[in-house]
Amino acid sequence: MKAWLLYTLARLGIFAAALLLLRVLTPMPWYWATIVAALVGLLVSYIALAKLRHRVALSLAERRPGPAHDADSDFEDDFVDAADGEAPSEQPVSDADRHAARRDEV
Repeated sequence: MKAWLLYTLARLGIFAAALLLLRVLTPMPWYWATIVAALVGLLVSYIALAKLRHRVALSLAERRPGPAHDADSDFEDDFVDAADGEAPSEQPVSDADRHAARRDEV
């Protein structure tokens, strides 16, 4: 079973159990029992379902595609290549230098 589905069903089960216990054992009105059950379910699931929540987070992170490249990695690669002598002779420019040059142009 998928981790997110198991996590969702576990949280709904905790909420339903808390609501049932509050309705049976207390003279509380249904709307207060629902609010309290939601809070109890939130707290219990936060403590009891930590491993399952971690598995859900990992499965979501695996599904997310990583960036093809970013400016910082390109700058670091250019800087290392320039130090090794494999890149053109011009020194790479950092983002901070680019922003400073744009401010000077305006």
